[in-house]
Amino acid sequence: MVLKPNIKKDLGYLIIENLYSDSELKFIWNEIKHIDYVFDKVFDDEKKEEHRKTHNGTNKDGIPLMSGFGLSLDTFYSNREFSAIISASRKILDKEVVKEMITINNENTAYELVNEDFTLLNKYKTGESYKKHRDSSSFSSITFLCESEIKDGGIKFSDYDVTIPFKNNSCVIFPSRVYHETESFISKTERYSIAQFMNIKYFVNRNV
Repeated sequence: MVLKPNIKKDLGYLIIENLYSDSELKFIWNEIKHIDYVFDKVFDDEKKEEHRKTHNGTNKDGIPLMSGFGLSLDTFYSNREFSAIISASRKILDKEVVKEMITINNENTAYELVNEDFTLLNKYKTGESYKKHRDSSSFSSITFLCESEIKDGGIKFSDYDVTIPFKNNSCVIFPSRVYHETESFISKTERYSIAQFMNIKYFVNRNV
């Protein structure tokens, strides 16, 4: 892993290149191929649109902001340990990553308190995108995956004039309050992303 901290005004974010090893990528791609069957065979266009309305951001008229498609792996599996993607993605909560993240700025010091997370696998075809939105979590991460070169397809932090270019097997971690969007792209193959939403859940025992 190569860790690259960045800061723009009050926004601190961390880019990780070469997040996964070759062996981890092998298992991840095997899982993606399996889930592709569900994407393409179980969900027709109508079902995909209904799913987007309840699982993705929408505009004021209730129209989904995402034209790609994704599934929550936490509900797809009865046990999270069955997922190579979820297991491998624990790396973004490793001590090395946490240490780098919390030193970027004061806001990101909360990253070491993360104790709850959810994982989505998203699939985009040429021309598809996810318009400007914010996530309902404390921190978000996006990991880029594609089996061939693509043009565009990065992540934009709309209010900061920052674009994180698409790079296979790279990841960006950032505060979820930040408006961001997924660029459309041109490619002969699909673009995938692993999206993780991390929260700080406080447990209070009122009986003590």
